[in-house]
Amino acid sequence: MLNSKPCLKLEITDPVASFRAAINENPKNTSHASNSGLSPRATAILAKCWKPDRHLTISFMDQPPAALKEAIKRHIWEWADYVSLTFSFIDSKDGIIRIKTDTAENASQIGTDALTIDANKPTMFIAARPGDLDFRTVVLHEFGHALGLHHEHLHPDANIPWDKPKVYKEYAEKWGMNKKSVDLNIFTPITEQVAITDYDTTSIMHYPVEKELTDGKFEVAMNTEISSKDKKIVAYYYPIDIPDGGSCETP
Repeated sequence: MLNSKPCLKLEITDPVASFRAAINENPKNTSHASNSGLSPRATAILAKCWKPDRHLTISFMDQPPAALKEAIKRHIWEWADYVSLTFSFIDSKDGIIRIKTDTAENASQIGTDALTIDANKPTMFIAARPGDLDFRTVVLHEFGHALGLHHEHLHPDANIPWDKPKVYKEYAEKWGMNKKSVDLNIFTPITEQVAITDYDTTSIMHYPVEKELTDGKFEVAMNTEISSKDKKIVAYYYPIDIPDGGSCETP
């Protein structure tokens, strides 16, 4: 179990705006758009990745202590070796990715959904602190979302044998999460984007899973590194060695 509060999915209030932001940013985010551009099938498999050569500016919405700010920046930079995107941290509050640290939440918009958020509001929340055992995991995980990655434990092929009553009780008592939030964040598979790789229990995007909350056998430790399949996914979205950029379609 994470020591910090689990990353919670930020619900989209305007799916049409989300769709438009994704295809305006990168038309390859869907290969099934109808002539109208808003067919149900298209939105169902929508990817939310940036243009492969996009420069992402990153800013802080509050004034975190220098040590916290530098620690967050250091771990975000760990993604840079695997993508053709470029990053820069700016002193103003109007970055494309806007981080709030004065918060009790760990969460992030998925990829281009950040473009649908008012410019004076954050797109990412980081409550974890450098002294926390899972601080690095949290930062890597949240920026994975910013790159367009979803929760791996919600992969359509995961089929985790959850003991649901125990999960509801554990997450309510420890994190104050109600049944609806648990259903959304733990039990509901991702269906709006096609899977690029097989289910990956080692992904940085996977919740840790305690065997006490499953059938007593299945468990996933807290992952602390960007996995080989994580690298494969972002390399597919943001290929470094392909001059004309990559695709967000399934190979």
